[in-house]
Amino acid sequence: MTDNRNNVVKFPQGKKAAPVAPLDTSKIKQAIIPRGSTVKAVLAWLWLIVRLPVFLVMYWLRLPVIFLCNLVSVPLLLVWLFAWYAFPDKPHMVWSFGIMSFLAFAIAWLYDFVLMAISPQDMFRSL
Repeated sequence: MTDNRNNVVKFPQGKKAAPVAPLDTSKIKQAIIPRGSTVKAVLAWLWLIVRLPVFLVMYWLRLPVIFLCNLVSVPLLLVWLFAWYAFPDKPHMVWSFGIMSFLAFAIAWLYDFVLMAISPQDMFRSL
């Protein structure tokens, strides 16, 4: 007869559950309810309610806005460089192309900056 006790695989015992910390509701209430007057609290809640739909609409319109700004900015930059070379006697025309190109670029940048500012999630504002 063979001894079957040597063929038994011993499994490790289950881990004990970590102790659960008691729930501190005072910290949760402080995080949810803004401190200060009732008017500040109401305005804070209104800002939270209005911010998401405004962000979603602006984010939805981002593609056409940025496309139009780039459609104006890039060709006018090239026209500005060409006019600077070809028409040195017409500085008002040359600089109007440069200013319009820069304004279109600045509007695209400002649109993205506003989107980052009102975003419901914190966004990294660096290059």
